Amino acid sequence: MGDTHWRELRREPIHSAYGRGTDRVTFAMPDGREEVYHLGNEYSCAAVVALTPDRRIVLTRQFRPGPQALLYELPGGVIDPGESPEDAAARELAEETGYRGKVEHVTAVWHDAYSNGVRHACVATDCTPTARIAHDRNEFIEVVLMDLAEFRDTVLRRGLLSDVGPAYLGLDHLGLLQRGRGARPGPGRGGQGAVGRRSRAMPKWLR
Repeated sequence: MGDTHWRELRREPIHSAYGRGTDRVTFAMPDGREEVYHLGNEYSCAAVVALTPDRRIVLTRQFRPGPQALLYELPGGVIDPGESPEDAAARELAEETGYRGKVEHVTAVWHDAYSNGVRHACVATDCTPTARIAHDRNEFIEVVLMDLAEFRDTVLRRGLLSDVGPAYLGLDHLGLLQRGRGARPGPGRGGQGAVGRRSRAMPKWLR
């Protein structure tokens, strides 16, 4: 197979607001042609699967303007400059829901194939309501505690969540994708999900 790499020639910002932008980008294609794409230029963000000691999931529910619908969401948001994904997840969890817990980074994934945005999946365990909620002025958020089985079978698998990817990755990391599974077992005990078996080091291209 020959060279399939595209080479960026020009980039022109079109619009940017609230941490999200669109750029007009011209590429040199492998066959010598030039093609123009309109690509997302976005901040990185974090989303956290937060679990209470009695195995309930801490969620938010709010109106989202894109689909114009009330959606369940994992707590999360934009990673501030100099902030780690874990710190961002912990901060957003506290601000949006009032809960704090032990936060762990799982992995990072692209928003989609036409954006440079990266979404970090995190988990938080032993979460308790110990912080003061601090919503932004455009956040009208309902905090929801949901049984793990209901979340997994009713919300997640029916696509009623805006953060399906990080939710699956977080539950897989904790060994909670299937009924009857407990918290993620330690090394050598077996039963880990796909993410648990792989190294959790962040890939170089996502650092």
